[in-house]
Amino acid sequence: MIERRITFILPQDGFVSWKLNRLKTLGAMFRSVIMLVNVTQMQRANAEQTLQVMALGSREYDLCQLHIEGSDAELACMVMTDFVAEQFTLVNTAHKSNVKTNIALLKQLPTFQLPYTLNFEFKRTILPKEKSDILALISRMLAPQSVVSMYDALLEREAVSSTAIGNQIALPHVVSSLVDTPSLAVIQLPSPLDWQSKLGEVTMVIALALPKPIERPMLQSFTCLTKSLLNPEQCQLLTSSREPEAIKALLIHRLAQPFFPTE
Repeated sequence: MIERRITFILPQDGFVSWKLNRLKTLGAMFRSVIMLVNVTQMQRANAEQTLQVMALGSREYDLCQLHIEGSDAELACMVMTDFVAEQFTLVNTAHKSNVKTNIALLKQLPTFQLPYTLNFEFKRTILPKEKSDILALISRMLAPQSVVSMYDALLEREAVSSTAIGNQIALPHVVSSLVDTPSLAVIQLPSPLDWQSKLGEVTMVIALALPKPIERPMLQSFTCLTKSLLNPEQCQLLTSSREPEAIKALLIHRLAQPFFPTE
């Protein structure tokens, strides 16, 4: 089965009834199953079940996804992408279309605003690697000017206990005076890797490097992110994503959550 996703942000009027009815009508054109996921509230419903979608609730700036799965998912994604781009703020789509994301606009939305500068890096490895190889790659991504020192710091942390947190994710992290700017590096693995943990193998590594001492906004932000990674559904959204921009949106959304209104 083909699976495609569209990531977007809700406008002020959220999911008004006519938009839901239009979504239902479009979905009925395809054999694919279309699920709507409100990532902010971690709830989901079948897009064809209007009452279920309305029951999710919706607020301005909620981050959402359409998950499209079926034999005609590619075509459905193309049609749905056009609809989403017209009615919502498009973040990312698996459909390779001419619809462009307004990056400048996204940075102005509370969903993506952080009260500090963040370095974000993403890589998808080609070949299976050892844990030490991944840590070396992380060191180059997080601290290109201090690779050896960062590598030693990561090894020292892993020697205390494995940073695998379950649900196929490892969360290596360093708090160090070597770090000037908080950084987040994501590595998507081609196959499960032994991270030397009873919690199982990992398919995604999310590495954090924070300056020492940590300023309060950073602490609030990264605490919110790490707490969200204890939620199996949040982890599943990340590990099953194939679009780097969607993964970035999911993570930065959680980092920004303490700083935008939820009422």
